[in-house]
Amino acid sequence: MWQWLVAGVVCVLLSWGYAHRVLVAHAALDRTQRVLVVYDREDPQHGGRTKIATMQRLLASVGVPSQTEALAAYHAGQLTGDKYQGVVTLVNTPNDPVKNAAFFRDRARFTGRKLHVGQGLSAQEATQLNATRRLLDHQQVTLRAGSTWQLLPFKSVITLLQPTGPQTKIGTLRASGGGGATYAYGTVVDQAGYLPELLTTGVAMTCAMRTVATLFDQAADHAPLLTITGVTPYSDLARLRQLSRWLKAAGIPFAVSTTTVSRNTGLQGFATFTKTLREVETSGGVIFLRVPTGAVARTSSGPALEHEMVAQLNQLGQRQVIPVGLSAPGTWNQDAVLRSAGLQRAQNVLFLPDEEETLTRHADNLGATYGQSWFALQLDQLQTPQTGQGTPTTFAVPTAVTVPFPQSTRQLTAQLHRLQDLQVTWYAPQRELTAELTSASATFAYRRGTYQLNGQTVAVSTTNAGIPNYHFTRPTQVTMQNYFKYQGWVLLTFFSLTTVVLVGFLVVGRRLYRRKFFRQDKQ
Repeated sequence: MWQWLVAGVVCVLLSWGYAHRVLVAHAALDRTQRVLVVYDREDPQHGGRTKIATMQRLLASVGVPSQTEALAAYHAGQLTGDKYQGVVTLVNTPNDPVKNAAFFRDRARFTGRKLHVGQGLSAQEATQLNATRRLLDHQQVTLRAGSTWQLLPFKSVITLLQPTGPQTKIGTLRASGGGGATYAYGTVVDQAGYLPELLTTGVAMTCAMRTVATLFDQAADHAPLLTITGVTPYSDLARLRQLSRWLKAAGIPFAVSTTTVSRNTGLQGFATFTKTLREVETSGGVIFLRVPTGAVARTSSGPALEHEMVAQLNQLGQRQVIPVGLSAPGTWNQDAVLRSAGLQRAQNVLFLPDEEETLTRHADNLGATYGQSWFALQLDQLQTPQTGQGTPTTFAVPTAVTVPFPQSTRQLTAQLHRLQDLQVTWYAPQRELTAELTSASATFAYRRGTYQLNGQTVAVSTTNAGIPNYHFTRPTQVTMQNYFKYQGWVLLTFFSLTTVVLVGFLVVGRRLYRRKFFRQDKQ
């Protein structure tokens, strides 16, 4: 009897060990070192939530995975070099500070990269930046970078750095009453960085880009990708054709971010829409498919949303419209379901600013990275009444300068003249871009001007309606995806319950056997 008990327990322990190895394997896959973004408050009334989302998109474009959480949620011992490669402290409400001694103690001991954004810079942080703190009260400050300049919003108090040693300085600040003294806007020294403010417009935004990229050793000079946003199947398609023809004639490469549909695709309207997108492709433009919006996105579960994405891609692919990537609000990258159902099928992702109505399914605030992540920055944000005439010609991270699709002929004309006047060398996908996008059994690819489907070159033409020799299929058993994702936990739970039940049966069986044996002895 005891031999069977020992054998049963050994079998269960071996199975348990297998389940544990599965869990360890899953854990090993998730151990990519992230950057921890800690903010004091969201402060949506003063743009605090926008600053948090901007930092998340900026880290993605630098190629750094992130984790975002409120200062109040931080627990002691969380910030270690084993788990994180860096930490960003984002201060939105300096006049109403949030206290968490454990975070500031752990941050002081942390040896990875550190970036402080906003007020409240400590003396220790200033020392690591080879500087002392200098407070400016009630002064107007002008920021300059190269030939561009920006008048910063008035602040009652701003903390700047007085250098005491070598620094990498990004942008130059000059106060109105500072007697000619200048200060750095962005500062980097080894693994420490500082920005007195995170502004999402103008020269300040481009300086913030370069500061973050420099801190993480990713700074470069990237030509911007001109991107037309807001295109839908219901847009004025004649105007889109006119725009693409003019850009082609002007020698300006561009991208179009567009939504699409998966239903009623047999109607003439959809045929006209896809023909227009093919003309965009033949005019030197590329297509970024905008992730689903509206009721389709709000009411769809994870598997249903993935099914919708695949259906949309297949309907476009059948008509020679081959997207080079996906465009999505930054919140999609902070949601486990939206990442797995949509973004992870793309090598190139263009992250747009968040919308007023954000979509979430399972927000985990764990930002992922992709082959190339584009930081979307509106042209209107670069040219504001508070900025100079110059427009930056290069950016420190891959940047998509976005222009909304014109809603009238007058807007179209004004937009074309505006783009023509810019002294910018635009990013040319035909010379530089390589991309892949998967859709069930199909793999769309773009190789510097050449479109491919499952490795075969596709000759895009405005007159050719599609690819008749290829049949797209949708993925099967999508609903099992989460099961396999958590199979380790399933196995562990199953074998734990099996152990308890088996041991219980053996104990009960042994007691019954002993009772029967004792009765026979008494007889």
